Amino acid sequence: MNNKPIRLMKRLAARLALATVIAACCWACSDTDCTTANTAYVNYAMYGPDGRNVALTGPVTVTTAGTDSVIINQESNVQLMQLPLRYTSTEDTFVVHLSDILFDTIFVSHQNIPHFISMECGTGMYFHLNQVRCVRRIFDSIQVVNPEVTYDSNEHVKIYLPAN
Repeated sequence: MNNKPIRLMKRLAARLALATVIAACCWACSDTDCTTANTAYVNYAMYGPDGRNVALTGPVTVTTAGTDSVIINQESNVQLMQLPLRYTSTEDTFVVHLSDILFDTIFVSHQNIPHFISMECGTGMYFHLNQVRCVRRIFDSIQVVNPEVTYDSNEHVKIYLPAN
């Protein structure tokens, strides 16, 4: 009796089983943490009156107005702030605290732009910055330099500090 076809079928079955196991492992390792991997942040950079990048040296805390959410908590030497926007609204308000009595408020008006991520994660949100303004208690001025907010690390907003 010829066992060659049986051996060939056994090898083919073994290879198919191995390929299935490898495919299952690769599929199981996909990134399903949709929230952290797919959040678009607005990047705010600090500048002095001469246009050079500077840092807020004291402890900086950033909160969202109307909630108890703390986005940045007591960080020092802040040159760049990465702040999220809400996809459930078209306006966000952030309060930047340098102390209990020294703070400024940033108002952000934006458009929400949904985009497809994957079957597991559904849709994510990009943003278009319409307007950014501040109360000018700490900051001298604020300017949008790149209104398109995606997952990139580009600078979107310049915050100018006053001359001291």
